[in-house]
Amino acid sequence: MDMPWVERVGFCATTSQQAHGGIRTKLRWLSAVAVLLMLSLAGAVRAIPAPTTAPTTAPTLNEVQQKMAGLAVPFEANQGQFAPEVAFAARTFAGTLFVTRDGKIVHALAGKPEQKKEAKQNNLVKQNDGTQQREVTAANHLRDDRSHNTPTPRGPSWALVETLKGAGELAPSGSQPSATSVSRFQGGAMPNHTSKIATFDRVSLGNPWPGVSVELAAHGSNVEKLFTVAPGTNPKSIRMSVAGAKRLRLSDDGSLIATTGNGEVAFTPPVAFQEIHGQRSQVPVEYMLLADSGYRFEITGAYDHNQPLVIDPLLQATYLGGSNIDLAYALALDASGNVLVAGATLSTDFPGTSGGAQSARGGGNNYDAFVARLSNNLTTLLQATYLGGDAADVGTGLAVDVGGNVLVAGYTFSSNFPGTAGGAQPATGGTLLADAFVARLSNNLTTLVQATYLGGEYHDYAYALAVDSSGNVLIAGATGSGNFPGTTGGAQPTSGGNFDGFVARLSSNLTTLVQATYLGGSGNDQINALARDAAGNVFVAGYTLGNFPGTTGGAQPTHGGGTKDAFVAQLSNDLTTLVQATYLGGSNDDEAFSLAFDGGGNLLVAGSTVSTDFPGTIGGAQPNYGGGGFDGFVARLSSNLTTLVQATYLGGSNSDGANALAIDARGNVLVAGATISTNFPGTIGGVQPANGGSGDAFVARLSSSLATLMQATYLGGNGIDQAQALALDPAGNVLVAGYASSTNFPGTAGGAQPTNGSGSGTDAFVAKLTANLYGDRIFANGFE
Repeated sequence: MDMPWVERVGFCATTSQQAHGGIRTKLRWLSAVAVLLMLSLAGAVRAIPAPTTAPTTAPTLNEVQQKMAGLAVPFEANQGQFAPEVAFAARTFAGTLFVTRDGKIVHALAGKPEQKKEAKQNNLVKQNDGTQQREVTAANHLRDDRSHNTPTPRGPSWALVETLKGAGELAPSGSQPSATSVSRFQGGAMPNHTSKIATFDRVSLGNPWPGVSVELAAHGSNVEKLFTVAPGTNPKSIRMSVAGAKRLRLSDDGSLIATTGNGEVAFTPPVAFQEIHGQRSQVPVEYMLLADSGYRFEITGAYDHNQPLVIDPLLQATYLGGSNIDLAYALALDASGNVLVAGATLSTDFPGTSGGAQSARGGGNNYDAFVARLSNNLTTLLQATYLGGDAADVGTGLAVDVGGNVLVAGYTFSSNFPGTAGGAQPATGGTLLADAFVARLSNNLTTLVQATYLGGEYHDYAYALAVDSSGNVLIAGATGSGNFPGTTGGAQPTSGGNFDGFVARLSSNLTTLVQATYLGGSGNDQINALARDAAGNVFVAGYTLGNFPGTTGGAQPTHGGGTKDAFVAQLSNDLTTLVQATYLGGSNDDEAFSLAFDGGGNLLVAGSTVSTDFPGTIGGAQPNYGGGGFDGFVARLSSNLTTLVQATYLGGSNSDGANALAIDARGNVLVAGATISTNFPGTIGGVQPANGGSGDAFVARLSSSLATLMQATYLGGNGIDQAQALALDPAGNVLVAGYASSTNFPGTAGGAQPTNGSGSGTDAFVAKLTANLYGDRIFANGFE
């Protein structure tokens, strides 16, 4: 189809706001809307240090592409700079998106880079539905051509044209004005200059079908279509035709693939959910191909036709904090799907504490622990509570028992920590020193049922928490006390060095210390993570300086080098026997922060490494060290810890750390952490393809074999943001918690707390993403 109005143009854009990652905030729809469809074309504080010097090397093409991929792209209203047929145009980095005055959506996709001069003539003409196409080159598409000071030549473009089948008369209009200002300069025989062009973040196509409205948005290389279906309207009325595709097919992951002469274009799979009475539930939805080169949507499961149905890759995020510093370290879900978060706060006005078990801070200028309960959709803060005495208190671990009670662990310097009377250890073990603590709160966080200290004569810190099948509470961490309570009869009854790891089991009511054990060698050792297998065995991981017990026969029986290695150890359920341990590390520093079991009983470990020779990474998704400081790592060990099955690095050219992991229903591995790399791998096509600021959280999805990085995404705004905890809800959505200094953290609009409570300071955050981590887009993977 010949489109002479698809012309080569240049433009100049300025904006009053910096774009960060191209992440849209969640739209809030009135209750009159029934169905909304969107088609998407210290051991606890794991800070990533900021770089001490600015990079001196030029960015690579991949880095530039990743940074550009998340930029919000405005729609320009046609004020004479385009042909009369055009109503709006958005210049994405995959090509130009045109919206015609009669409502057609034209994807003018950039041509392939020409690799050889002798092939140029043969590539000047290609056929699209039998019609010669013009060459269209994206004005802002950067090329990595070091040998010439001109852009790399491209072959002909390819156009895909989407038509809303059976639609009534359409009148495209700008629906959300943009902060961007655009001026255009066109040369040729009749030079033209158009300034102060009206721009919009969204363009509305009106109501093409009765009860259905359509909006468009653009980001980087991506295009988003948003369908809103009113009550009583069947989503099957949405029918789209695609001209210019040689073939349409569905991929294994549910994407719609359009084959063109220049490669394949992927329309991301739809994901649907409903919000009913404050709870969010997943609704199955997929593409259905039409016989005449088109598609529609098929809802494949039951849903409430009187409630909204939403398709959205970034489901929701929220800040959580008051006017001072607030940090989230732990995350859990209750039986109703509500989200529980724990951490530490300096705020005297932490939100939602009225009516909580402890409605006011414990006192002083120190941190108090906090626990908060949010609705599943993160739009409502149901209840929060402080937890602490007159000195510093920090919550680091969180779990929910079979009765719905909330268990929180951490460490405290307070001699008057609340609720410890009647506990297993009612008084602190050392004056003005840290003790571990465990507290049990009612499900609604309004009652502190019981708490207990746990520690000896020196510092003791709890970093991990779990509940066994009998309701007993397991905690683990590090201790400098030579008289840590309850270790008699344990796997290691005496301390091995200055600081050892410890594991302790308490009764479900926290009134009895059932058993404890040291775990460590002659140097310093610390436990950061704890998990239980199906048989009830206890696994812990952290770091050791060496001489760690029980490693003979392990996957790595000797220390790899550097100051510290990660370690993993298996203890019997009763903590009386060290079954097996193993080092895990290379010739530099390595530390483990998280553990999880897959469906086959293998153990997944995540953490950080500076070693360029971390073991087992050959064949992994990222076999080589990314550079620049720490890299994240993920490793799979056999259940008996005798075999390292596979490992992989995970990181870019600057510092990256993996702090949390989870396994989804298909065995895929979800990892979250923090990065200051601008080229973190696999983020193109993700919810947030580009780094938003000084440092971002990240989430990554790896195949069960760790051989493939399926998708990753940045998550952050203009400040420093880090993910510390990760969980999956029953629908497979990914929940992430941590802390953010950004004032524009993505997706918080409509959340329980839409803005940073401390202004430009640090707040806790919680975010919810779909399992595949895909961004809103049509993603042209066939065009460089």
